[in-house]
Order: sequence, then C-alpha cells, then structure tokens
Amino acid sequence: METAPAPASAPRRRLSPAVRIQQILDAALVEFCERGYGDTRMDDIARRAGLSKGGLYAHFDSKDAVFEALLRRSLAMPSLEGMPEPDAHVPTREFAAWLVDRLYAQIADPAGLRVLWLMIAERERVGHLLELWDRQVIGPYEVVLQRALAAREAAGARPSVLSRAPWLALSPLIHATMRELVIRAPGAAEMAQWRQAHEDLLVELLDPASRLAR
Repeated sequence: METAPAPASAPRRRLSPAVRIQQILDAALVEFCERGYGDTRMDDIARRAGLSKGGLYAHFDSKDAVFEALLRRSLAMPSLEGMPEPDAHVPTREFAAWLVDRLYAQIADPAGLRVLWLMIAERERVGHLLELWDRQVIGPYEVVLQRALAAREAAGARPSVLSRAPWLALSPLIHATMRELVIRAPGAAEMAQWRQAHEDLLVELLDPASRLAR
C-alpha cells in the first residue's frame, strides 16, 4: 500500500517592510523592558520577532537604530480632532472634559507608558528624544490652552495663571503618570477620581469666576 505524500506546507507569508518593522519594534519593546537596554542583544530582538539575525539587520543596522525607531514611534503629535472650538461661547466644563479625556488616553496605553519609562531610564542616551516628546506630544496641548485662554480673555474673562504658565494644566497628568510608572497602576475608581479632580482644577483655572460663584 502506497503512502500518501505529505501535504505541501503552506508558503510562508511575506510581510511588507512596514508591517515587519512594526513587529520588530513590538518585540524590541518587550526585550528592552524585560532586560534593559544594555543587556538586550540584537539576537534577542530577532528571536522575539521570529526573524533570523540577518532578517533583523535587513531593517536595522544596530541596536541603537532599533531603540531610536521604537521611541520615535511614540512621538506622533496628538490628534485634536473633535476639539470644541476654544472660544468664549464654549462652556468651560465641556472644553476641560475634552482636554482631560485626550490627556488621560496617553496613560491608558501600556505600551506608551513603557516607552516613556525607557526614555526616562535612558535619558543620557536619548535626551534629544525626550525634548522632542515635550515639543510634539505635550506642546500641542499647551497651544490649545493658550488659544482657549486668549479667546476668553478677549471676551472679558479674568486672566488666569494658566495664561502665564499653561504647563500647569498638565501637571496632574505628569503626577499620575509618574505614580503609575514608579508606584503602581491605579484602579478604575481611583483613575476616575484623578480625572474628575483634574477636570475640576482646569475649570477653576480656565474660569476663575466659576469658583467665586459657588
């Protein structure tokens, strides 16, 4: 009785370079977080990504190049789609709620938090990327705040301390991020309290008269 030939194995799917690079960066993030930058080898990244070492070098010529590409992937400018136009006619609470929702989406992404942790841990190596993160990720929100404040003051609202220091509006988020990175991740109820307190603070800072009216 003749033995039936074994079925031919399915051809390996060839991924586009863009998809493969994302797989490599995902693998690198896991390795860098588990081992630290110094102890991670290109072999480790290739194995995690399911590639040969040569396959990895076809996309990146060094560990430094992988690391920088990984960090830059998280430096995209935030989308301001759906933002209530920050003029004197938009209720302060509506604008504050929109801003807080966008800000806290940044720390709801575990991968984004791990990348931020890597940037802080390796700041001597990638200080230029931390500066870029400040300009591209945080900076646009400060610009939005300045526009909102200018519109309200032009309509007769009292000047706010945020007019001089818009970064103060982001400070609660930085505090929450550092707590999550260094101490522990908050539970859902605790995070909701942080968000509400941040929103309340923004309302008072954007519209000082609202506090006096209570």
